[in-house]
Amino acid sequence: MSENPNNRINFTANCIFKAFVLFYAAWIFLPCEGYAAVNVDGKLDEPEWASAQRFTDFVVIDPLTLEKPVLSTEALVLSIPEGLLVGFICEQPNKEGRTRTITQRDAKSLDADSVSLMIDFNGDGQRAYEFSVSISDSYRDGEISQENQFTYVWDGVWKHKVNEDEDKWTVEILLPWSIVSMRESKGEKRRLGICFQRQLQSTNQKYAYPAVSSDRPHFVSEFAGVEVATYSSKELELKPYAMGLRDNLDGSKTGKMGVDILWKPSQKIHLLATVNPEFGYVESDDLVIDFSAYEVRHTEKRPFFTEDQSIFNDKMSMEDIFYTRRVGSASDKDGNPSDIEAALKIVGSAGPLNYGFFAAQEADDAGRSFYASRVLFPSDNLSLGLLSTYIERPFLDRNALVNCLDYDFSLGRSIRFTGHVMGSRIEEDTDKTSGYGFYNNIRYSPSDHYFFYLSLKHLGDTLELNDMGYANRNNIQRGHLTATYNQTNFPENSRAALVAWSFDTIYDRNTDGVRLPASISFSRNEKMRSGSALNAQVSLNIKGYDDMLSRNNGLVLLNNRWTGSLSYTTQRRGMWSKSISARLFKEGYDGWATAISGNVTYYPNEKLNINLAFNPTWSSDWFKWVWEKQIGSFSRQQFATTIGVNWFPAERHEVRLRTQWNTLNAKAEQSYNIGPDAHLVADNAPMKDFASTSFALQLRYHYEIAPMSDLYVCYSRGGRDNIENPEDDTLSLMGDSTKLRDSDQIMVKLTYRFKLI
Repeated sequence: MSENPNNRINFTANCIFKAFVLFYAAWIFLPCEGYAAVNVDGKLDEPEWASAQRFTDFVVIDPLTLEKPVLSTEALVLSIPEGLLVGFICEQPNKEGRTRTITQRDAKSLDADSVSLMIDFNGDGQRAYEFSVSISDSYRDGEISQENQFTYVWDGVWKHKVNEDEDKWTVEILLPWSIVSMRESKGEKRRLGICFQRQLQSTNQKYAYPAVSSDRPHFVSEFAGVEVATYSSKELELKPYAMGLRDNLDGSKTGKMGVDILWKPSQKIHLLATVNPEFGYVESDDLVIDFSAYEVRHTEKRPFFTEDQSIFNDKMSMEDIFYTRRVGSASDKDGNPSDIEAALKIVGSAGPLNYGFFAAQEADDAGRSFYASRVLFPSDNLSLGLLSTYIERPFLDRNALVNCLDYDFSLGRSIRFTGHVMGSRIEEDTDKTSGYGFYNNIRYSPSDHYFFYLSLKHLGDTLELNDMGYANRNNIQRGHLTATYNQTNFPENSRAALVAWSFDTIYDRNTDGVRLPASISFSRNEKMRSGSALNAQVSLNIKGYDDMLSRNNGLVLLNNRWTGSLSYTTQRRGMWSKSISARLFKEGYDGWATAISGNVTYYPNEKLNINLAFNPTWSSDWFKWVWEKQIGSFSRQQFATTIGVNWFPAERHEVRLRTQWNTLNAKAEQSYNIGPDAHLVADNAPMKDFASTSFALQLRYHYEIAPMSDLYVCYSRGGRDNIENPEDDTLSLMGDSTKLRDSDQIMVKLTYRFKLI
């Protein structure tokens, strides 16, 4: 007799509930934190600070002038048993105008005067972490991989506080030694790589010690070497969650519970496990209307899949060997999101090696099994790594194995070689296929003024990465060259502080030797002393064949296409910050398209900001695949708009409203058929006007109970509709989209972190 799935669900829920109760009892009797030695209050007045190492030689790195800053900055570092203590002393009299905007955690821009600590705990230049704090005590943390690739999906547990005086403001940061996995030190000292930065919001200037910039080919590997006393630490934490959801469409109510477990028996190994993780009701993806042949790539937002993930990050230009959004994605059976039963991750080091292992299992008989392993051997000038992924897809009777060997080699500080060699092996039913590819690039920076980049990519037509990775296409060979000159020798009374002149060209063909459209572009990017920026670009897509537009129904020859763009961004002035850009381009044969992007933020006070982003597009000649060899030319209007309100009524309380509209209205103009020579030949085949509208609204309340312990209350609704031969205009369709209710729900989620050791 088959097992009743409801019994299985109830059994799992009961077990998790009992575990939740036990965890709560353990929390009552065991201490949650152990930071008694130092009071993190931002004042830097404890006696321990007298023995701290001090760093004062900051220079201006944005714009990259390397001049001495007008305002002084001092950074302090002190190692104690509880963790690494870091302090900042920022000279800034009140008359200089301090910007104190409050932002949510991990905001793309803190929109305020701020400081950043970037630290490589192993001191090998392979991986670093950023910890940023603004003068308003808003904060952000993230990872830095491959020298200068920043991501802000990782969240750590650390302490910070800000204190203001008349002539200066200070920041105090405490990073517990268990915050990330790191190699054990051999002696009483640990050598760290450290970079300190300070952002002056009023002029959009950035100071740093040492004089390194993420715009250079080498960044993390050039951090200042700092020796500190080493300490060992252990940690065991449990983070259960409970979620309740009411569907307002049918009145149904559902609940879900799960738990994340993090065990750190030593600094050199971290073990993470999750049971029944939620997919992501708190953070939703942006609305996208896309009719291209390429898959849309989304950012990972689930906590378990972002924790200690950088060891697996092996991202190339447009490809990922391990794309975590595959786990729990659309089921092979019915296309609905898959439930995840459990997942496990191990990250650590053994001698000179860094390693990681990942496994996840989806529920039911169609559930996929995911595995990934990573080893990395770093050294001073050369690092070698291997990333392997394997997935079992029982519903499709398909297994996929991908191996990728990567290297990172430096010649001095000016030349850096990086690359990947990859292969796939697919077994489906009784068929077996193999494919290979490579991606290699050279970065050359002879001085602070010149930068050159050359990459060569080959992805074979039988290389398949998308079972567990991401590639927007295979069957491609690409050469990409970029040259940049940074001009900084402007007089003090000049409007410009830095002007970057860039030349960029891309040459593409597929592995059958068919030449795809190439591109050449020139750009001028100016950073002004006022903090504003003015960017201009002109580019040409050279005549070539498109082998993706017709969905494998034949090549399409495209003619030359020009694009010109201009953008202007202002630094926040008083209550406003603004940016606007305009683009004129071709996306068909003859007609032109115009797109405008604007972003305005209003700050009535430091606790409230209101943002409006809009992006209208008008096109008289837009190519879209219709059916088989039929390509249609449409005139289109598309409006994408976002309104966001962020309010911070009190410390640790946040209210956010986010509303998005995206409406496309297309009128059929001309039908084409693909001719024998890949030219499009006009015909009278029937085509229909169509429209696509989408709407999403989320009102969210967030209370941070404690670090990594949160209460969320969310109301969300929205939907999408495709309309044939619409009678209304674009603005009317956009207004009507607010009535869409494919989903309408209220969600309450409670997560609490119990630190047992």
